[in-house]
Amino acid sequence: MSQSPVVRLMDVSKRIGGRTIIDRVSLEVYPGEVFGFLGPNGSGKTTTIRLMVGLMALSAGDIQITGHSIKNEFPEAITQVGAIVENPEMYKFLTGYQNLLHYARMNPQVTKHRIDEVVELVGLNGRIHDKVRKYSLGMRQRLGVAQAVMHRPKLLVLDEPTNGLDPAGIRELRDYLRRLAADEGTAVFVSSHMLSEMELMCDRVAILQKGQIIDIRSIRTTSEDTARAAEQVAFEVDHPDAALGVLEGHGTGRVEDGALLVTADRSTVASINRRLVEAGINVYGIRVKSKSLEDQFLEVTAGETIG
Repeated sequence: MSQSPVVRLMDVSKRIGGRTIIDRVSLEVYPGEVFGFLGPNGSGKTTTIRLMVGLMALSAGDIQITGHSIKNEFPEAITQVGAIVENPEMYKFLTGYQNLLHYARMNPQVTKHRIDEVVELVGLNGRIHDKVRKYSLGMRQRLGVAQAVMHRPKLLVLDEPTNGLDPAGIRELRDYLRRLAADEGTAVFVSSHMLSEMELMCDRVAILQKGQIIDIRSIRTTSEDTARAAEQVAFEVDHPDAALGVLEGHGTGRVEDGALLVTADRSTVASINRRLVEAGINVYGIRVKSKSLEDQFLEVTAGETIG
């Protein structure tokens, strides 16, 4: 990516007693990117987030936010961060708007116009003047996001933001986070145990296991990436074994579940299809057989439970 990263973790380690919780973790998150953080129970996700927002001290390495070190330039770094660690806490006897006004007083740069902007961004226009005690959990999460982004942070950090939300609330939160990243260029760093949701929400994900990053991979690819990437492609044909014979000397493949399976890029798929048709084999369908994020996660973690 051509832009400078909003946050950069550089060989970050955390030791408690004689135990290493986080072991030389390095990653970068860019403006406008929703970055997912996955890992089995006890892998160190929440510890990493606490290090990023200054709730725990680093044992080694450094974290830079917009180029400022969390160790040596903490005030400059943390002013660029909005965060919800665990559940957002609000004054339930106040309205949502009164809560936002209260937090806005801590930062003179937050105007009433900006409060109105974030209320619209998270979709609370119709309920913002209700008491928070009347809010559902999903609405409190959305109010928490509004509070966290009022000062236009470059980085929004969310630890398990979908906990306790119903499917409609999860979808709403996902839409708000993607809109926030797209409209305001905010880098969103989010941990979650919901793999299917992370697949829909994130641009990239990092997988943490036993305190170490074992993989960082893209979820969303550009059309250019898709055009040149080799993927596993299934050809639904009337005679799979005969189709496999047609490929001899022109590539490798196998028959699986009644379909011809090959690894090919876009141009090769067209060539294979033409070759099969010319050989008198009927092609009923062509589809990319991609692995889900859950499949990929279980593959790289050897099936450890996520949490």
